[in-house]
Amino acid sequence: MAIAFALYASLFPLSSCNNPLDPDVRDRIRKEWDIEHRQHQEEQRKREEEEERLRLNMFWTDLESHTCKTYGTREYTARLLNVPGGYNRRVEACMATPIQVHGVEYKTKWCEDYGPNNVIGHWDVDQHEPDCASYWNWYKDWGCVSPGSGQRRIEHYLQNLPQGAEWREFCATTPASFRGMHFIGAEFCFQKDFGTYGHWVLNDESCN
Repeated sequence: MAIAFALYASLFPLSSCNNPLDPDVRDRIRKEWDIEHRQHQEEQRKREEEEERLRLNMFWTDLESHTCKTYGTREYTARLLNVPGGYNRRVEACMATPIQVHGVEYKTKWCEDYGPNNVIGHWDVDQHEPDCASYWNWYKDWGCVSPGSGQRRIEHYLQNLPQGAEWREFCATTPASFRGMHFIGAEFCFQKDFGTYGHWVLNDESCN
């Protein structure tokens, strides 16, 4: 530590803020070194786990597609093979082992550990899933919210809602573009006559 302090002093002119002889400065330097040491240890641990995972040649099988979760996104699951019986870092290996879906590589979102060779990975695949792509139709301008409100109310009907999908989630994540503006989803959602509708309230000077 004395060498470290000497090196520190040679690099930075001594002052009340960086004098290594000051107890507060020494404590700060020690904490900074401790943080850096822990980061180095964590990086080393991850490298060792990755090397071990590659050596064991773990891989995914039984890839299955499930329901659409949000706009353009479907959940997939698969099972991790070649996991040794006594291996105690199954979840870490699951999270670190990528999978390819539609030619695109994905990292695992979360894992379920039911024992060796029964570790299940979950992915949210958000590319090349046209059956999960809902869209807005039947644009309707309801006019000003109220006289002098300065706001206008717009409504759209949500089309192509996937079977069994959560309508609120799709309403909130299906993008829309109108009146020269783009939105990542509806501001308000509701269902009427077995259909799903999105509402937007926009600032409009003509409603003042």
